[in-house]
Parts: sequence; C-alpha cells; structure tokens
Amino acid sequence: MEKVIASFEFDGQVFRFRFGNENELESRKTANECYQFTPDDEDEQIDDSPISCYNCMNRRWLFNSMTCMKINNV
Repeated sequence: MEKVIASFEFDGQVFRFRFGNENELESRKTANECYQFTPDDEDEQIDDSPISCYNCMNRRWLFNSMTCMKINNV
C-alpha cells in the first residue's frame, strides 16, 4: 500500500492523485498495487483497462484530479 499512498499527496483536505485525471498509465500502475481496488459499475468506468484508479469504486473526482476514499480513511 506504500506505493499506492506515494501516488497521492495531502492537500490539506484530501489525498489528491499526483498525476491528475488524464494519466492512465500511472492510474493503472497504482491500481495494480492496491489491495482495496474495487471496480466501479461499468457505466462509471472511463479507462479502457479494467484495473485503473480511474475505474475504481473508491475514487471521487476533484477538479483536475481525484481522491481515494480508502486512503482518506487510513
């Protein structure tokens, strides 16, 4: 989970994904390391790769990025 947490930075309110909302490669790498990855409903998925933070049920969209609800509760 350390590699997953390293992909996020705390901005004072939430853990924001360091790579924004358009870096599929980093989103996939991070999701592959995450034991809490849970695929979202198919109609909510945006990445072609099924295992991606962008396709996770635990992500919430932010302006220009996303946050992980599981990391926020660690």
